[in-house]
Amino acid sequence: MEASPKAAAGAGDTLALGFGTSVAMWFLGYLSRIPSVSAPSWLLGLGLLACLLGGGFLAGRLTGRGWRAGLAAGVLSSTINLLVLGTLLGGARANQILPSAAWWIPGSLLLGALLGSTGAAVGAAGRRGRGVENWTAGLAAVAVAATMLQVLVGGVVTGNGAGLAVVDWPNSFGYNMFLYPLSRMTGGIYYEHAHRLFGTLVGLTTVVLAAHLVRVERRAWVKRLAMLAVGVVIVQGILGGLRVTGSFTLSTSPEAMTPSITLAIVHGVLGPAFLALMVAIAVFVSTAWTGPLAAAARRHATTERTLGALLVGVVLVQLVLGAIQRHMAKGLLLHIAFAVVVLAMAVLVGSRLWGLYEDRDSLQRIGKVLMIVAVAQVMLGFTAFIAVQARAPNAPRAAWEVLLTTAHQGGGSVLLGCAVVTALFCRRLLVPVGEAGVSS
Repeated sequence: MEASPKAAAGAGDTLALGFGTSVAMWFLGYLSRIPSVSAPSWLLGLGLLACLLGGGFLAGRLTGRGWRAGLAAGVLSSTINLLVLGTLLGGARANQILPSAAWWIPGSLLLGALLGSTGAAVGAAGRRGRGVENWTAGLAAVAVAATMLQVLVGGVVTGNGAGLAVVDWPNSFGYNMFLYPLSRMTGGIYYEHAHRLFGTLVGLTTVVLAAHLVRVERRAWVKRLAMLAVGVVIVQGILGGLRVTGSFTLSTSPEAMTPSITLAIVHGVLGPAFLALMVAIAVFVSTAWTGPLAAAARRHATTERTLGALLVGVVLVQLVLGAIQRHMAKGLLLHIAFAVVVLAMAVLVGSRLWGLYEDRDSLQRIGKVLMIVAVAQVMLGFTAFIAVQARAPNAPRAAWEVLLTTAHQGGGSVLLGCAVVTALFCRRLLVPVGEAGVSS
């Protein structure tokens, strides 16, 4: 049974704004606690409060429900944030919860409600127009953003060589993952444990998006795609854990673990592939896809469709080669050589979309963005290569080197996402001449 349009919109804006606020807060918290940054707690606190106010402000400005929208979004965001609040409530012993949790938990929920509703009241005062209508697309965009951040956080883990910093899984040094004290997250432990926590946020966002689509989406195949995403994110989480332990075990002894490089490579490739899947879902629920613009019959439509699909394939191959290079330090020359193929394909596809379809502004924009991202990714790869080669043997990795390698790794995922968008919209907006039901 599908929800009414009004109920669907109310649920959609709460989910999009609540999860969006949490994603922003988590990323801000992650950046502020990176060992090389270590921002003052008071500054981080102000930033987190500003996120809650900002989320409420958007709720008031973009919906027609005033302070109630901000209240709902603030409570939802604070509820999600309980996943990381436990890092401040864990005691000295494994799975011990401090007595202060009795007021920390309700206090955080109350604070979220207060700041969210306050921000919404301010936003509603200056509201003009109808605001956002497609909140399902907004929630899907938040899911894509959360996944992209997880890819970057994973890149930092790889860049710092911290993939095995936490010896056990699903626990962390015997602690429940959500109760491992923040005070013990130092060095590589911080990078790896934060990666695990971000994984739970991505998993939760994916499950909620799928449940929302099952409730409001009319197209059965989109619902099935959302359920596939839930399955993939579960598999990805298990692969990440087995990459550390080698088997299902609750042992905390390093001697009992058999880390798997093969699973590390599979895990490293499945992350960007999952991002591409989430991008596809976001495209399918977007107004650009579901809108009234009809596909146009063009004699080159089959060529564009084929090239778009091939582009997705070559980028995936390149991501596999990159994962092998990162985890096994093998195949660098092949990875570099194949980058030329990827760049050539991206420029070919992008230039054709830009130059051949003046009556399709969206395709022209996609073509331009595709070429820009491809060129930027090659430049990042070159600078990352120089940075790695410049490091003395056995020397620690400098922060700027990790930044470059992580940006290059994340850039590959962005390029794959762009390739997926390109392939999908070539099918949505172009059809071969003579296909039934389409006018030129």
